[in-house]
Amino acid sequence: MQKVQTLVQQFSTPSHCSSSLRKHTRTPKMVTAAASSSAADAGNNVLGEGIRTTYGIGSDVTIRWGLLKSKVVPPPAKNGKAQTWEQYRKSTEKDRQQLRKQFADRLEVIAYPERERRRIVGIALGVVAVALGAYLVSKGASPLQRAWVAPPLVFSLGFIDSSIQGLCTESWAGAWDVDDTGLEYMPNKDVAERIQRKVLKMYIRDSVISTGLLAAFCFWPL
Repeated sequence: MQKVQTLVQQFSTPSHCSSSLRKHTRTPKMVTAAASSSAADAGNNVLGEGIRTTYGIGSDVTIRWGLLKSKVVPPPAKNGKAQTWEQYRKSTEKDRQQLRKQFADRLEVIAYPERERRRIVGIALGVVAVALGAYLVSKGASPLQRAWVAPPLVFSLGFIDSSIQGLCTESWAGAWDVDDTGLEYMPNKDVAERIQRKVLKMYIRDSVISTGLLAAFCFWPL
């Protein structure tokens, strides 16, 4: 009976209750970290590791023109003074929260400025593919020689579809860039995995289309 009374006293003391509460209560910061960690778990693959190593996540670096590593230069503050990347991100966080919700709903990872850049690259590569194809035909190239049109053709389709869908390989790191100011982790693993599945379908579709076009160009009697 004495042991029971001792235990009751220990668990009824304020210090013990507050200690127990601290152990089971997660602060907002801890929850945010857990969400990022969960999204990062979706990027535990070779491609995801390569993207994290090359570009970094949560820094002032983003992807421009599809492949280039670019440092984000923040615009001047409203008072005209220069501001750091951290200050700029803090001042635009409210807008970014809305964009994150929109991107999660639409399953996208690329901000509109980058989508426009990719559209330009895709069109330029398409022009190269057409010009190269016309040149090969004019020279009476063999089916094997005509296959030289494959690189610009494949990348043209890839860049244009990436621009239209708002998708790219950075999703394999569990990351996105919603406002062209730097890569950051998605809110949770579920969103990351759904986007990754959508990206995979896009790549398969583009591969089938480009293979069909290439085969038709190479083996169609001219």
